Amino acid sequence: MTPNAEYYKPTAEYADKLISQIGQTPSWIAKRIGVTDKRIRYILDGERTVKGETTPIQMTYPEQFALECLAAAAKASKKQSSKE
Repeated sequence: MTPNAEYYKPTAEYADKLISQIGQTPSWIAKRIGVTDKRIRYILDGERTVKGETTPIQMTYPEQFALECLAAAAKASKKQSSKE
């Protein structure tokens, strides 16, 4: 895969779709892409609330690309398993 920020989709829905395709826990994914479990939760929720103040949260393009790479690897692994 080659990064291309023209395909940046920072929505919580797209993050959820990628995480579902990966088929691992958010904690497992967070460790692989170098973020905290909280960061993954914030991305999936689309916001975070601290001291009663809610702030919108979007994944960055590097986070998106890392998730896309993991999703592509999971898809390739499933294809390989079905061939065996």
